[in-house]
Amino acid sequence: MGTLRIRNCTIWDVHYWRQTAGNDKDIAKPGTEGTLSFGVTYTLGVKRLHVSPDGKDYRSAVNPNGIYYAVWDNVSQKLQILTEEQANNYPITSDNKYLTNWIQKFPSWMSHLKGTYTLDRYTIPGTHDSGTKNTGDGAAHTQNFGIYDQLQDGIRFLDIRLDGVTAFDNELVVKHGCILCFLNFSDVLNDCKTFLASNNRETIIMLVNASGCLFNDIASRFENYLAQDAYKNLFYLGDTLPTLDQVRGKVVLFRRFEADTSDSPLGIDLSSGWLDNATFTLITPQEQHFQIEDQYAEHDTHVKARVVDDALGVALDNQGNGTMYITYNSISSTLFHTPYMYAWGGSGIDPALNPHLESFLAVRPGARHFGTVMLDFYNNQGSQNQLVEMLIAANEDLLEKE
Repeated sequence: MGTLRIRNCTIWDVHYWRQTAGNDKDIAKPGTEGTLSFGVTYTLGVKRLHVSPDGKDYRSAVNPNGIYYAVWDNVSQKLQILTEEQANNYPITSDNKYLTNWIQKFPSWMSHLKGTYTLDRYTIPGTHDSGTKNTGDGAAHTQNFGIYDQLQDGIRFLDIRLDGVTAFDNELVVKHGCILCFLNFSDVLNDCKTFLASNNRETIIMLVNASGCLFNDIASRFENYLAQDAYKNLFYLGDTLPTLDQVRGKVVLFRRFEADTSDSPLGIDLSSGWLDNATFTLITPQEQHFQIEDQYAEHDTHVKARVVDDALGVALDNQGNGTMYITYNSISSTLFHTPYMYAWGGSGIDPALNPHLESFLAVRPGARHFGTVMLDFYNNQGSQNQLVEMLIAANEDLLEKE
């Protein structure tokens, strides 16, 4: 049995129904959410009532687990049914003001924080394998949205895996293992640069690693990007954790690939000591301390949820001790389960990791320290941004006083 949810973003009543039934079913009031359960996929129909001109719209082959938005378009004078991704980028006007109630974005949350602390002191939402929007459903797909949208939503820690295209050029592309993500590294950098140009009191942490497919030696190619005029001033490349004030408007490099740093540092050096499928302590050559939970192959979600809870509990009990805590709330795919199922449920997955994490955070409100939390499908299909919001809210005690 699927559940179709339509959130009414207009200022008018919107009805929706199963098209084959031939008559109206239920009603979604302005600014509220209606729910319809069904066993197969139907055509979705909505009506705009009580206002002239009235309107209707239909969408065939709807996702039975999707969320859809009914919006009146003043330009075309038509009612539109938007998918999550369309609604994410739809302009907010008086005619669809409820969009802002459903889709919470946090493009400037760091600008309100005290900047005198090093980055380990803050709670930071991040994404695991951040560049996988375009891979299509399946084992490699861990994010529904692109880099720029993630940053707008409040994500500040990006996990980027890179590989070469051929042995005869200097380009880098994003991959998940050997799966091509149809995203160039320049696209990632351009999104970061554009975002920071409009939000120059934010910072982005970028964990960069070789994808482990063709070219593990990506250092020279990476440095070619840094030498380009477009990116010369984009990165903070120091090898010790900076304060937030020191890196506002910058991308902070956390480097998991090996590089020759005899002449100058190339970011925080995490290239040695990152254990596979483990919870571990990593100390960089410059004595920067990290505590990392990355048990991605723990496919029993009961066990994984406890591992995540324990890692967050350690971060909570040790705020301000100079250690950066990174917790991966994600699991790799199996033959029968995708990363999305582990994140949000499906095919017998219970508990699903993201709802479990929401419950963990909900009973620990207010000023807390959870470190950096890495998420798959952080906002589900696009309008459930509670996880990011809850993590950001944990920085309550670090807000600048007006």
